[in-house]
Amino acid sequence: MNEDPSGRESSPLAAMLVNLPPEVVESFTPEQRAALWRASTPMNWRRFPIDFRLSLPFGRRRYFLTLVAGPERRAPERRRREWGLHPRITRLNILFLLCLFGAIVLVDRVVPLLLSHLITL
Repeated sequence: MNEDPSGRESSPLAAMLVNLPPEVVESFTPEQRAALWRASTPMNWRRFPIDFRLSLPFGRRRYFLTLVAGPERRAPERRRREWGLHPRITRLNILFLLCLFGAIVLVDRVVPLLLSHLITL
C-alpha cells in the first residue's frame, strides 16, 4: 500500500496512510491508490517568466526570498481556498513592507545626492 503505481515506496503517501484506519487503507482500489500517490507527491515548480530566488544570511540563520510571477494557472476554487490559508496582514508582512518601502525611499534620496556630488567634482 505504501507504493506508487510503478511499485516504488512513496514516503509522502506512507506518512499520510499511517494516520488512516487500516480498514480504510485496505478499502482503496488501485485507481484510488494511484490518485492518492499523485496527490501526495510534491509538484515541481514550473518555469515562470519572472523567477527570482535569493537566500540571505541573517545572524546564524539563512532566510529565503522568492518572487515568482507569470500567468495564473490555478483554478478559481483553489485560489479562494489558498487565500484563506495564507493571511496577508501579519506583523512580519507589515514589517517587511515597511522595510522595503524604507529601502526604496532611501535609494530614491541617496542615489540622486551621490550623483549630484559626482557631477560637481
